[in-house]
Amino acid sequence: MDRHPLVGDVRGSGLFMGVELVRDRATLDPAAEEATFLVNRLREHRILLGTDGPLHSVVKIRPPMPFDEANADFLVTTIETVLGDLE
Repeated sequence: MDRHPLVGDVRGSGLFMGVELVRDRATLDPAAEEATFLVNRLREHRILLGTDGPLHSVVKIRPPMPFDEANADFLVTTIETVLGDLE
């Protein structure tokens, strides 16, 4: 959240996480188009995530059970890159 103003909230438990994207943290204006862009770009890198929430501005992270530290590093690095492309 500190690195990307587009990230309004990160929540979840265990491996089930949600990253809410907002255009403005003060107004919490949902960033549904940006969330869709992020999910589509990640698919190009063979990372399958989805959007959720009433406004489809939350990116759901539900990794498979065989998920190790190298997978987590790849996921975080790729998300960082794509978020950087959005900003």
